[in-house]
Amino acid sequence: MSGPWTFDEASEACKEASRRQKDAEDSFQQAAADAAKGEEQYRLALAEEIIRQHDSGVAWTVAPDLARGDPRVAELRRRRDIAVGVRDALDQACWRRNADRKDAQRFADWSMRRELAEGYEDTPTEHRRGQ
Repeated sequence: MSGPWTFDEASEACKEASRRQKDAEDSFQQAAADAAKGEEQYRLALAEEIIRQHDSGVAWTVAPDLARGDPRVAELRRRRDIAVGVRDALDQACWRRNADRKDAQRFADWSMRRELAEGYEDTPTEHRRGQ
């Protein structure tokens, strides 16, 4: 589309931008919950593995390093790190959607002002002067 938006187009564009922002915020909320769950699972598995390592005769100072190398613990850390990355990416998406919504609103405002200005030029002179 070229030129200013009509009222209906501006209204629809602003509603769509708001919907996309809400969707991004909802996705972020779910990603934050997933990241927290991943962190919880990783920490619990790490603690269990540290204790298991120590109970099998490994010194406390070495047990955390060996526990991080356990395949199950490493898998949970990988999942946690991915979940945190997704959450961080969605955080940026929320900021982008917010900016997009503001852009749509500014363009809608510009379209309204432009439409009014163009319509003003088409009014007879006597109406512009209040005559």
